[in-house]
Amino acid sequence: MLSRRTLIAGTAVLASGCGGLEFSLPSLGSPGVTALTWVSRPIPDLNTGPGIASFEQKLRKMERNLAGDVESLYSPKHGRYSLALQYFDLYAGSYSDPNAEEFRKPEHLAAWLEETEVDLVTVWPDEALALGEMGVLLPLDRFGGADGSDFERDFYSPVLEPYQENGTLYALPVDARPLMLHYDVDYFAQVGVAPPDSSWDWDVLVENALKLTQREEDGTVSRWGLEAHSGMIWWVLWQNEAEMVDPLTLQCQLQESAAIEALEFFRGLIHTHRVSPAAHGTDLSRLVYGPSSSRPAMMYRGGNLRYTRFNFRRAELPRGKVHSMPVSTFPGIAIVAQTAKPEVAYTALRGLVKAIQPYVGVPAEREAVARLGQIRSDLQPNEVTAIQHSMEHARLVPSDLAQSRAMYSLAEALVRGDEVASAVNQACSVLYENQRS
Repeated sequence: MLSRRTLIAGTAVLASGCGGLEFSLPSLGSPGVTALTWVSRPIPDLNTGPGIASFEQKLRKMERNLAGDVESLYSPKHGRYSLALQYFDLYAGSYSDPNAEEFRKPEHLAAWLEETEVDLVTVWPDEALALGEMGVLLPLDRFGGADGSDFERDFYSPVLEPYQENGTLYALPVDARPLMLHYDVDYFAQVGVAPPDSSWDWDVLVENALKLTQREEDGTVSRWGLEAHSGMIWWVLWQNEAEMVDPLTLQCQLQESAAIEALEFFRGLIHTHRVSPAAHGTDLSRLVYGPSSSRPAMMYRGGNLRYTRFNFRRAELPRGKVHSMPVSTFPGIAIVAQTAKPEVAYTALRGLVKAIQPYVGVPAEREAVARLGQIRSDLQPNEVTAIQHSMEHARLVPSDLAQSRAMYSLAEALVRGDEVASAVNQACSVLYENQRS
């Protein structure tokens, strides 16, 4: 069994064969300093600057950031703690490893956490809830106000929701992934279309997507003006004040007039206006990301968009009847229940989240988003405003299996060209089938 002493010393190699990275602030020899261990997988979209590629290097950047924040009450200096950071590749989800799937089962992860005597751990939402229910993670509500108001004040509510079960919070989110409109700045200028702004609505989206779609003489498309369906299409329902499911009865609501109207609009982008490709899943990925592809001029995406051939920037989604921006989040950081010093571990947790905020696509903390223009030199002022506005209108993307499968069925049918009524009936059937199972 790997002991805490072994981990802190930084001389052990984890079971996966990956070495660890250790730092301590302040010195371990200082009186009253609590030594803590944080085990983490790679954090998606973590961008710490040029020349820093490996996760170990990114941890070193976090180390310097955390050490330099001497004013924060959550810093090692004020919190009187030191950290040993470990990177565990198998825990990160190495899908090429045949044993990885077995290890990621909650009971196996729980046993591993107990054996390694971990204090803090990076978790995905489903892991946080499963481990929390098993008593492996420490409920964080004890550290906030009596009604959890401190967390609601410090973080956006939609990014807290995935880590809550029956009102109990098991982890703090690292990032937010609001769905945004990514657009090719240079191509917009070439075609003579002004960049998207807060005045854009669905009609303006269609008008400009038509201008941006390039067609050859034979009618084939050489560059699409828009691609808005690589992920779930919750946006088209929510922005038209429609829902898939009644939250009380769990009945399918896709037959309601607002939902039908929204889905007709989405289907029209592909089959009436023909500004978006009629491809889904793997076919769409191949079309958009293939070696000979030319990315659509506008794309609905969450998270960062990295593509060196084009200069893409972010704008908020064009509005429908209302502003509603789907958002997701992963991962979070949790406190393992076995920690000997829970209060100190909580201080380190808040310090880690704060240290990471300048390097994720969009921060989860309200304070970091409010000063995004100061902490992110890579963002233009209009992007900062768009992100801030998007987070103020953010709504969590449902994660339950029944709704996810129904939404996939719905989008796939509409992209294929099925009539809305047929697509809706099929999606409702998928919803009910998965609810029963």
